[in-house]
Amino acid sequence: MHRQIKFIGLSLLMFINALSFGQNNTLSVVEIEQNAIHFSWQDLEPSMVELEYGLSPKLELGLVEGLSLTNLEDASFYYVKAKSKEPQSRQESEIQLFSTASNSSGKITVYFNQPVNNSASTLADALYRPAFEDSLIAYINRTQYTLDVCNYNTGSLPIVNAINAAKTRGVVVRYIAADNTLTNNDELANLSSTIPMIQRPSDGEVMHNKFLIIDVADSLRSNLITGSVNHTNNSCHQDYNNLVIIQDQALALAYELEFEEMWGSAGNTPNLTNAKFGNAKTDNTPHSFSIGGVPVQLYFSPSDGTTAQIESAILSANTDMQFALLTFINNDLGDAVETIHNSGVDVKGIIENIYYFGSEYNGLKNAGVDVHSHFSKPHFLHHKYGIVDANNSLSDPLVITGSHNWTNSAENDYDENTLIIHDAVIANMYYEEFMARYAQITNTTRIEGQEQTQVRVFPNPIVNTLNIESKSPIKDIKIINSLGQSVYIATSLNHKNLEIDLSFLSSGLFYLAIELDKTTIIHKINTLK
Repeated sequence: MHRQIKFIGLSLLMFINALSFGQNNTLSVVEIEQNAIHFSWQDLEPSMVELEYGLSPKLELGLVEGLSLTNLEDASFYYVKAKSKEPQSRQESEIQLFSTASNSSGKITVYFNQPVNNSASTLADALYRPAFEDSLIAYINRTQYTLDVCNYNTGSLPIVNAINAAKTRGVVVRYIAADNTLTNNDELANLSSTIPMIQRPSDGEVMHNKFLIIDVADSLRSNLITGSVNHTNNSCHQDYNNLVIIQDQALALAYELEFEEMWGSAGNTPNLTNAKFGNAKTDNTPHSFSIGGVPVQLYFSPSDGTTAQIESAILSANTDMQFALLTFINNDLGDAVETIHNSGVDVKGIIENIYYFGSEYNGLKNAGVDVHSHFSKPHFLHHKYGIVDANNSLSDPLVITGSHNWTNSAENDYDENTLIIHDAVIANMYYEEFMARYAQITNTTRIEGQEQTQVRVFPNPIVNTLNIESKSPIKDIKIINSLGQSVYIATSLNHKNLEIDLSFLSSGLFYLAIELDKTTIIHKINTLK
């Protein structure tokens, strides 16, 4: 019996990358158990295969015949390479890293911070929790030993105070943040100076992860918390988000491995020399897990080819697929959605930033996909999820979720994490969330190009002041820039005539969304300064 090596040094990572270069004949997992892993490879019979394995890429634990490794430690990582026994055509797989299952409960809890539609599915009841701050603080308060925080946006003082309190009572806390300015990290300065912290260097890219690792060394207490939610008031309470809490030590250890690659060490103090972000990272974590019997895949960006895994999940759809995304500009994923739509799959989608440069919105709309914009609604639809075959239990129902927007930056530059959970109940929880958002949007008629008949907007171009005159009361207003970012929001107005000071805007093109009663009007405006 062997216990895993928790930190992989640079030399070992270079070793495995060198061995894997140019090979694509990978091992596939058939079944994961606490003390065994079973594989398939090249359609070969077990009697024709040998497995070489170890706790490092040196495969120091030896060679066994067949396609199963047994007598392993639970929640441990093993490097494995397959070899064919055929003397005429000796083949070898690349070296890959795999995890055994843990003896944790495997409980997967999903929360949504906006009302859900529990009548949309008979298989599951999605959980509505309007205050994610309370949920996050409750888990932080229960932490006894270790807490690793990796978070893009630190803007909640109550969460920061809970983290500080954990440190005070003896919890070992480590903190990774993004090097953001403006509205991001407003409360990071209130993090206790006794808590070691590292930020991704200001290199023009983003550490966009949102995860916490709790009590990783204790199989019955370890929790991994992720999802789309940042630690801010808006993200926790107002913007549309999901929170995923998984009680599984193996998954938590994999996240810890990624954390420590960015941290630069396995210790309590970060090592700035060894810390790696973005393209400096390597694909060094297991990807396949069995969590309470549920198959789960884990991928980190930009090292793990996450977009290809999301694409494969989308293309697995047989009957239905739904997606809710803040930003969707990746052509490969847009093509995948269009492909399944053309094959007869019932596809529904919601996108917030439809005017972000390169958005897939218009292309999908023109292809006949039932896709809708959320950008004119108050607050951000901040989700990054896709659902496959929730209505087909005979297929492979799954959910794609995490911090990864379906964008080129998330694939190639940002630090992100993505889970693909193969479970009908979890898929139907997300389906109930999606159908609540879908009903909200489809019950509102969107009118474009009819501004002159209902609403007058002047002057255009604008220098400093915008005037709006409407035949019916204006409920809400949102102004979006060309990157899809909200630059002005006003709600609960209930006036027919408005004068808005836009002197703070720079010159450029913007989109004005005016919400009336059951009607949203979109108007292009230009500013001159």
